[in-house]
Amino acid sequence: MKECCGKKSCDDNEKCRCECVPTHEGCHDEEGASRHAFLELADCAWMEVLKEKIKEQILATDKERLTELAKIIAEGNQQRWKTKMSKKHHCHEFEEKLCAFFAKSKK
Repeated sequence: MKECCGKKSCDDNEKCRCECVPTHEGCHDEEGASRHAFLELADCAWMEVLKEKIKEQILATDKERLTELAKIIAEGNQQRWKTKMSKKHHCHEFEEKLCAFFAKSKK
């Protein structure tokens, strides 16, 4: 078994099972790997552009609702962190009291 396009393996006497390359041609050489990498990069770029277009469409149709939702989520997250930090403060005070108690006991 040989590595094929960095993803799957194939036997010398079989057709390559890569999704990108149906045969061995260019599959195991450096040029084939480069072509594959460039095609993957192009696919990734295409998806990024599509993602940006989807964002534009969402903002064009739901901007106000998303702004309202973002505000609700941000406020909830802020309150969660305030509560979390308050609990840590109370826990720290408890630990200090315990340390002080045991420090007195040793004297």
